[in-house]
Amino acid sequence: MAELVAAVGVPHSPHYPAQFPKDGPQDTPRTYREVKAQLDAAKADALIVIANDHFNTFFMNNFPTFAIGLADAAYGPNDQTKMPHYDFAVQSSLASHMLKTAMNEGFDFSVTQEFGVDHAMLVPLHYLTDDVKTPVVPIWVNTFSAPLPTARRCYALGQMMQGAVKSLPQAMRVAVIATGSFSLEIGGPKIDPGKRNSVPDLEWSKHLHRRIGKAEFDEIVAEATPERMWKAGNIGGELLNWIVLLGMVGKDKPRYLADHDEKDAHAYAVWRWD
Repeated sequence: MAELVAAVGVPHSPHYPAQFPKDGPQDTPRTYREVKAQLDAAKADALIVIANDHFNTFFMNNFPTFAIGLADAAYGPNDQTKMPHYDFAVQSSLASHMLKTAMNEGFDFSVTQEFGVDHAMLVPLHYLTDDVKTPVVPIWVNTFSAPLPTARRCYALGQMMQGAVKSLPQAMRVAVIATGSFSLEIGGPKIDPGKRNSVPDLEWSKHLHRRIGKAEFDEIVAEATPERMWKAGNIGGELLNWIVLLGMVGKDKPRYLADHDEKDAHAYAVWRWD
């Protein structure tokens, strides 16, 4: 039987690979290093990555609420992020089982069988793995285009995914990575003058950070209305990626929770079950 051995939440800034080359004069951000150490210790055989697409894999003519990648291999980044190109394996047996479980439990994933992924998935994999050698199951959540899925539906999706992992008949150690920001504005009216992006609601991000530390997941789900997330910026819906993760976690507090990033409002958290 498969088992969920770790869960990780991190940001995915497309500027990080240029700012912090892994083997360059500037070191990998400390928080990514600490999360990677935890993930390495979990010795996962497969990684589920929950992220949003920035209109690179999908576009407005076909922008799914939830999607899963079902193929033998994929690549990235498929956008203009300045980072290494990766060709990586997809864990197709886990992806197929997850799709069948979802259909049986009333979750209608869109399916893509030929795809690349953008920086939302590749930046975390770039920093948290050794050249993305562990097979990946990509999961996309619509966090941009209204109407967004509800937080309750995303949490239920995570619960379903946890059950799918545990019901996979083959032995497999599975870790899950969710990625996104709690408060961020790009190209919108909430940007501070002279900047390309802004954190419009630092207090909301700090509030969510505290709730995650206390495992107050029901409270997060209740508070994360579309209106509240939009107030935190036009990227604030990325919280939904984390909420899917929280549905997989259960009621456990994180083993590792970095101090809240007061500049960029980024969060880093790890759950492990040894």
